[in-house]
Amino acid sequence: MQTCTDRTRAGAWLKAVKLLRAQKERIYNLLVEIEEPAAVTPQSRSVESTVDAFLRAHSCQPIHTVAETIFPAAEYRTGGLAKVYDYAKTIYPGIRSLPANRHGTYALRLVQRHCSDGSTVVPLELLIEKLRRQLKQRGPQRAIYEVDLGLEPLELKFYNVETDADNVRGGQCLSHVSLKLGQKRELYLTALYRYQYFLQKALGNFKGLARLQACIAREVGIPVGPLVCHATLAALEVQDTPWGWPAIDGLIAECDATASAAECAA
Repeated sequence: MQTCTDRTRAGAWLKAVKLLRAQKERIYNLLVEIEEPAAVTPQSRSVESTVDAFLRAHSCQPIHTVAETIFPAAEYRTGGLAKVYDYAKTIYPGIRSLPANRHGTYALRLVQRHCSDGSTVVPLELLIEKLRRQLKQRGPQRAIYEVDLGLEPLELKFYNVETDADNVRGGQCLSHVSLKLGQKRELYLTALYRYQYFLQKALGNFKGLARLQACIAREVGIPVGPLVCHATLAALEVQDTPWGWPAIDGLIAECDATASAAECAA
């Protein structure tokens, strides 16, 4: 197991990519800790812009698009939770035909779950209400807020045995999200990935998870704590991609240069 820690999403991502490059592409059990998930600095903004340009140049989804598949922040900004909960009716029908969404999106699984009795629940809504009830108590439970792979409908989940059991590549890679309350009632978030692509997905994953964490914290009136992503297998994608090691080395060098320039200008 290896770890990377930084204040910002982009800073933690860049450290992880450098570690992966040194390890020749893959690492089992890579933990990335982001101390302030919502923090944006001139350096982090410059790194994100550089990565976005790389992704667009290679016909990959930009960071924002990846983030929106985890949490529909655009809907939340314009209509609050009510608009987020309508995602399955308003947004997903228009994007379900895209190859990348053929297994559904994480955002869809946050707001729609079909139960065995035929009913439908909104898992994110249930979790927020559960957290609100606990916070009204003098001593709230600090470790009962799971986005698990097989719990009862009171919990959120991303892995679905019926639809995901036969998936070998693609589809659902985020398996579990654990939410905890810190000593000062700050909200911690830990995400478990069975497989995480660090060039095409990780920075967008971090942004989407940070937005989900910020939404939940805002709705229940508590501060945001650290965000941790545990990739049981982390990879720099080289095989079957339009880039190679020289392109990855160039991206790392450009991220370092733009972050340094932004720091000097600040």
